[in-house]
Amino acid sequence: MNTFKLIGLTIITLLFGASSLYSYHRDLEVVRYVSATIKAIGWASSELEMELLKFDQSLTALAARTSDEANVQLRFELLWSRIDTLLAGEENRPVREQPGVLPMLKNFSSQLELWEERVYALRVDDRDEIMALRQELAHYRKLAREINVENFSGDKVWQQLDIIQDIRLRSSLYLGGLLLSGSLMLLLLLRENHRNRHMAYHDTLTGLPNRMFFYQLIDKALNRTQRERGALALHMVDLNSFKAINDSLGHEVGDNLLREIANRLSHTIGKQGRVARLGGDEFVIIQQLENIDDAELMAAQLFDALSRDVKLPDGCLSPQACIGTSLYPEHGLTAAELLSHADTAMYYAKHSRKTMVQMFEPGMDERRLRRQKLAVSLQAAIEQDQLELHYQPIFRLNSGDIESVEALLRWNSAEHGFISPLEVIAVAEQHGLAHRLNEWVLSQACRQMHRWHQAGCGWLKVNVNISPNIFMEGELALTVSAVLRDTGLDASTLVLEITEDTSMWDTAGSLDTLQELRELGIEIALDDFGTGYSSFSHLRQLPINKLKIDKSFVADLSTDPRAESLVKTIISLADNLNMTVTAEGIELVEQHVLLQQLGCGLGQGYLMARPMPAEAMSELLLQDKRYGSRSA
Repeated sequence: MNTFKLIGLTIITLLFGASSLYSYHRDLEVVRYVSATIKAIGWASSELEMELLKFDQSLTALAARTSDEANVQLRFELLWSRIDTLLAGEENRPVREQPGVLPMLKNFSSQLELWEERVYALRVDDRDEIMALRQELAHYRKLAREINVENFSGDKVWQQLDIIQDIRLRSSLYLGGLLLSGSLMLLLLLRENHRNRHMAYHDTLTGLPNRMFFYQLIDKALNRTQRERGALALHMVDLNSFKAINDSLGHEVGDNLLREIANRLSHTIGKQGRVARLGGDEFVIIQQLENIDDAELMAAQLFDALSRDVKLPDGCLSPQACIGTSLYPEHGLTAAELLSHADTAMYYAKHSRKTMVQMFEPGMDERRLRRQKLAVSLQAAIEQDQLELHYQPIFRLNSGDIESVEALLRWNSAEHGFISPLEVIAVAEQHGLAHRLNEWVLSQACRQMHRWHQAGCGWLKVNVNISPNIFMEGELALTVSAVLRDTGLDASTLVLEITEDTSMWDTAGSLDTLQELRELGIEIALDDFGTGYSSFSHLRQLPINKLKIDKSFVADLSTDPRAESLVKTIISLADNLNMTVTAEGIELVEQHVLLQQLGCGLGQGYLMARPMPAEAMSELLLQDKRYGSRSA
């Protein structure tokens, strides 16, 4: 086998050498021919323009009385002779074949025939006729100039010389033989090595550099940045709830999503850096910086690129990504330090309700360690029922009666003290406790509501916030159904609150999940409306009963006319869609009055009642002026 390979390589090498020599010889012929042709064309076009200029100058001299009629006639005859020479003769064929030249020459020849009698009749004192001829001549002088400069200079001359097309074609065939033989030889020698190397250093799904290649790229980038005393940014990108997408929509959809994410990241970073896939749904981008502020700008551009909808056969998927950024040399001098700090920043972005893009800050590592300790304590708190629910009533604005209550999570840890609900949720989502926490809250709220119903508050409803994680897992309807069955609560008295961002993850999947919940008899409220990404079309499709106006709009209601207009529009929109509107964060009497005047049905806020433990809520329910009639 080795003998056959050697013979094959020898034959290919001989073919390669023979093709090279023959192609080189043919190329020399082409170069010589092209050189001669260019010179001939350039000389002819220059002579034509020169004769035109000399004829024009003779007219000028005649008008200035510095020359006589004989000189004008001589220049006219020479110009006409030049035109006739260009129109005939094999040596001038390349000139005539240039774009626009032949029509111009024929037209000019006809014009000279028309001018002949006028030129021979010219006299020194015929100034008007001389000026008229010069004006008519200007058009042809301009044409000759354009042809001389544009057609016979620069790269265009190579495109315009079609006369050498035959030689070029034959030369291309010889060159093709050269390339073919050389390619075969290189393919036999390098194909396997190149293929194996590429597979070793690139991700097979997205084609991006893999983790191994990334470390080479970052080391190279750091060395270059150190030499140039520049700056560098490292962006860590992670998709939220990617596992839920794989589980609910299938691995094929997940793979397509990863390929699309890789394409968007590569297109956005462009020539400013490199993108690599570390594994799973984690990507990293190396960005060379000219200005430190470019890092935050690029992070925002990456986030915007990833936030655009991805079209699926049965709907749209709205990716949500979090991005953490670290800087060289501010946040670290080695690849390990930069990667660790970017990962820490990404951790905070993933669990922040304010932003999905985070720059690393000193002290984040300590806060991350605290989160890890909180996760251990939270797991124990869920198992041992050490958490607590407070309830904030929701009132009918026109009557002041309590319509429902919202269940709000509270955790006062013996070890860590009071932990804010936002931090509790962030810890749960980061450490895989979101499903258990949601199930605990849902179960406790339904049990408490069942007790209030037994106490005579059968009209009362309870609102429970649902985490995006449990929503995307596709088992929400089964979980809710099981809780209702265990607690004995009527489904019509349960209201699940979802955020706009939650329902935008997967339009088709959202519709299916929400429809299953509605079939159980549960009401659905869209929380924090106006702060997410819902379109009117999206809102129309979702089987929602209630809209909750975000407190940011309510806060500016009495001071900002635009906020009032927005709230009025939301209320009108909800009325047209047969939805009930709840205003959040009512703290001032003026806000209460305006909302009532605008037709808002429900409201909650510190003005009317703060969140309170179940015992205090029970006392407030007893004081409700319509308690007796509602019990019926």
